[in-house]
Amino acid sequence: MKHIGVLGGGQLGMLLTESIYRHGGTVSIYDPDTLAPASKMVSAGHHFTKKWTDIQALGEFFSGVDATTYEFENVESTELYQFEKIKPIHPSVSVLYTTQDRAREKSFLRENKLPHATFRSITDLSTLSKTVSEFGYPCILKSCRGGYDGKGQFFLADEKDLNNALAALKNIKGDYFGVLEEVLNIELEVSCIVARSPQGQEVIFPVFENIHKNQILDFTIFPARIPAAVETKVREIALDAARKLGVFGLLTTEFFITKTKARHAQGAECDDWQIYINEFAPRPHNSGHVTRIACTLSQFDALARVMLDIPLSEPKIIAPGTFCMGNLLGDVWLAQGRNDLNLSTMANHPNVIDVVLYGKHEARAGRKMGHFVTYAENADSALHSAKEFRKSLIEFSGKL
Repeated sequence: MKHIGVLGGGQLGMLLTESIYRHGGTVSIYDPDTLAPASKMVSAGHHFTKKWTDIQALGEFFSGVDATTYEFENVESTELYQFEKIKPIHPSVSVLYTTQDRAREKSFLRENKLPHATFRSITDLSTLSKTVSEFGYPCILKSCRGGYDGKGQFFLADEKDLNNALAALKNIKGDYFGVLEEVLNIELEVSCIVARSPQGQEVIFPVFENIHKNQILDFTIFPARIPAAVETKVREIALDAARKLGVFGLLTTEFFITKTKARHAQGAECDDWQIYINEFAPRPHNSGHVTRIACTLSQFDALARVMLDIPLSEPKIIAPGTFCMGNLLGDVWLAQGRNDLNLSTMANHPNVIDVVLYGKHEARAGRKMGHFVTYAENADSALHSAKEFRKSLIEFSGKL
């Protein structure tokens, strides 16, 4: 029986832990949050709650596991190289190092001739105005680190936006590192998950279509509403990226799809479509939650198998219709005015086939607290059902 370490104990770590247990493994998690969702999944003594910078505690954690993975990128990669020499980390620390910093990630795309929006690295805010004037409006400024769910981003349509961004950043502590990126005329956003094992197996999940609100994933439609040729091209690019990064474990690649050519960048052309990589996530992904109920192999099971040296199988969609995953943010709890979400309105929504609550101890606006999945004959119906169900939760008054 292998003992797997998971860095991070949020919802991704919780659902991954569940899969590892089901495949015969055991788990330790490392997360300073004593109430992390995954903490209730592990045995006593297997939740390490020291700081991420506590080298001694990290050493104790790594000494007790056979292999380690991570559920988010905001772990200081430079501290992990010493532990990777002792125990395997999947994906590798070098993958984490590349993908946790936008400038390094964009440079990787450019060096490996993978399609992406044109960008400029910003290492000094005093040069931003000059760079923007050379680059042209509109553009978007993104911080190199900590950009999860759209944090640290500024859309620059004109000089007023630029001045507002500079004002917001003027009190930043230490040096600023960011990227200035060309704005694309995005038709839709999709993601694709690839799983690769050290034994040479590779599987690619069907493509997910993602709808965002306030830069947070709102709904995922599965399979994506894209032509077959575009789906094939997206999957090819995702696999190529995973190979070039040398990923063992999971790699989620997020894409922008356009129907118009960019001012500067050259996307991967497919019929009348242009495909661009937005960013990587070397871990389970929010859009992939739907695979737990929609696929023969979930993203969490795929990673569990890689970590436990169990052969992978090709993930296939289990039904001919469309699935839609909707996020449940803390706003829903706040709207109900309750600590525990009342789900009694499910009785009126037969298309809702799964609800997962993460057990987080405090509901806050914008905080991911759970998700649900609907199923219908077509994408429009599945999406409509998802919107109506969440609306019913928000409007719940205690009476059906």
